[in-house]
Amino acid sequence: MGANATNAEIVTLDVVDTLKVAGTSVDASAAELNMAADNSANTEVVTTTNAIAAAESGTTYILNSATAFVSTLPAAAAGLRYTFYAGATQVTGGNHTIVPTEDNTFFGDYNVAGATVPASAEGSINWVADTMLPGDKVEVFCDGTNWYVSGGAAASGGVTFTT
Repeated sequence: MGANATNAEIVTLDVVDTLKVAGTSVDASAAELNMAADNSANTEVVTTTNAIAAAESGTTYILNSATAFVSTLPAAAAGLRYTFYAGATQVTGGNHTIVPTEDNTFFGDYNVAGATVPASAEGSINWVADTMLPGDKVEVFCDGTNWYVSGGAAASGGVTFTT
């Protein structure tokens, strides 16, 4: 920043919600800027089937129900990112699952009780009933074609992958 720069030159927000920082524009709505700045707005406790929207990218989901349900990711698009945690209420009698809208697009690896479990062209991430533990975590990131998974589960078999 030069000696003659003013605050108005550093950051401005015009009527069409375009953030301008030192001559660079970022196209984002006021709601998107608020969501990025306030992590409390990015956390959702989920207790039933959830169709996740692309606009929810960056959200952390707490899976918190004894009844099994499915979380469906949006169509693949570069940069989408979601985090899932097992909540305090463990699922019983079925698995919580995370599925993409496309078949077999999960890749990466996952740490389960200290062992690496690879995901290669998988179709679902399964939070296993009576085995997942509160705090187990899955992160997914999309490159525009595939979803990449990472995270960890405390108990052996707490999280699995299936095609």
